[in-house]
Amino acid sequence: MAESDVGGVEGGAAILMVDDRPDNLLALEAILKPLGCRLVRAHSGEEALKRLLHEDFAVILLDVQMPGMDGFETAAHIKNRDRTRHIPIIFLTAISREVHHQLRGYDAGAVDYLAKPFEPSVLRAKVAVFVELYEKSRLLEKQSALLEERLAERDRAQHALARQATELERSNAELEQFAHVVSHDLQEPLHTVTGFLDLLAQGHADQLDAEGRLCVEKARGGADQMRQLVRDLLEYARVSTQAHPFEDVDTRVVVDQALGQLDGAVAEAGAEIAIGTLPTVRGDAFQLTQLFENLVDNALKFRGDERLAIRIDAAARDGEWLFSVQDNGMGIDPRYAIHVFTIFQRLHGRDEYRGTGIGLAICRKVVERHGGRIWLESDVGKGCTVHFTLPA
Repeated sequence: MAESDVGGVEGGAAILMVDDRPDNLLALEAILKPLGCRLVRAHSGEEALKRLLHEDFAVILLDVQMPGMDGFETAAHIKNRDRTRHIPIIFLTAISREVHHQLRGYDAGAVDYLAKPFEPSVLRAKVAVFVELYEKSRLLEKQSALLEERLAERDRAQHALARQATELERSNAELEQFAHVVSHDLQEPLHTVTGFLDLLAQGHADQLDAEGRLCVEKARGGADQMRQLVRDLLEYARVSTQAHPFEDVDTRVVVDQALGQLDGAVAEAGAEIAIGTLPTVRGDAFQLTQLFENLVDNALKFRGDERLAIRIDAAARDGEWLFSVQDNGMGIDPRYAIHVFTIFQRLHGRDEYRGTGIGLAICRKVVERHGGRIWLESDVGKGCTVHFTLPA
């Protein structure tokens, strides 16, 4: 600590005391020490101005009568500098008590003009007000700087999001183009292959033995499965690229639409379907129909030996709707429950359970787009329940 610095917390508010008499400075220190500020002494106007070149002060206590540069002249220099013009000045005097001297002090930029002897508690209270204003001003400056930094961070984040949105838009456009290529360039050869296989089976069946006819049938089955795979891949891509805006959707209506699409398969399986009370949610009606259609279709594919029973229900829970699609079908080993929603995962390998391994992956993508979660509870031979949530 310098010889002219007394007390206070490092980096806290500082008070500049300007007086040519050391005993007056000691008296001021005794009065102001309880404020806990750093007290800085200057023995002349010139020394005070040097201090003010590099240091900030909450308030200046300035003696009027000093040899050389007096208090009024010192104050004039302080107010003429951009760096220091805002610092409040309190004039202290034991001689110049006349009104015109007080007016001159206020004209010089003083906030107060106290004549000695003054009440120590009054001076301390006045100085404390300016110290508090100084500290609040510094706090506001820090908060303003922090706010500017946060706003700059937000702007950078928004720019980054804008770039990501542009990149996502470009990526979606590429995916759309890919979907178009898949739908045209891959489907067309499949139509050709299927056409020739039909021609072979119908026009040359008498020239084929049993093994040849079986090979044609298997080839046609493979072409049909490839066509279904292409269709499912397109549906998987369209969850992102051809999404519709959210609206109020009556899930009972979309379930009925989904079952209408599966009417033939439901009748063939002899399935009994029960539907509980279903809510209205915010969502994409087309995708929610697709979600229920895939879940019911999955239950139809993997039914067990007993008559298939499917129940679709929903319940409110913790600010969301919990949906369930339950069946009494084959079920799966619980160890594989988390894998079934991954694209191309097929846990039933037998030929009679033909699937592309994409249906449940589409379900997961639809649910996550709607802000929900999806999971499965099952056991081998004990049926399966698919749960998913949607925001209420």
